[in-house]
Amino acid sequence: MDGTDDEALMSFDLGVWYSSRPMDVAQAAERYIALGAGNLAGVEANHAVAAFLSELTRQYPQMDDVPEDQIDDCPWSAAFDVSDGHIILPIAWSRCVEMAPVILALAEKHGLMVYDPQSDNVFLPPQLAR
Repeated sequence: MDGTDDEALMSFDLGVWYSSRPMDVAQAAERYIALGAGNLAGVEANHAVAAFLSELTRQYPQMDDVPEDQIDDCPWSAAFDVSDGHIILPIAWSRCVEMAPVILALAEKHGLMVYDPQSDNVFLPPQLAR
């Protein structure tokens, strides 16, 4: 990026969801694209998603919960896309190096899968990575 205003509009997105089975990169990419289009077919509801979201937002509140005068300190670039089985997290590009490890660690703790569409990587929780 060249530091123009376009950089401020971009986000580094991560998809986090519960899955009872491992997914390879192609399957995770397909799921992520479907979720982005609002297609929840195949999404597995699980309490771990709500627990992950609750723990994450205690430290990093969603944009709608941040006072207007503190919005510049918020790591998110937009509201989350959430269901009982998934969350898509739009991270401000300038905060992705800080936030990605936090999200990966919390997802692992809660047994959730993470898909990174920027690098086309899937991160499986320990119970699926065996």
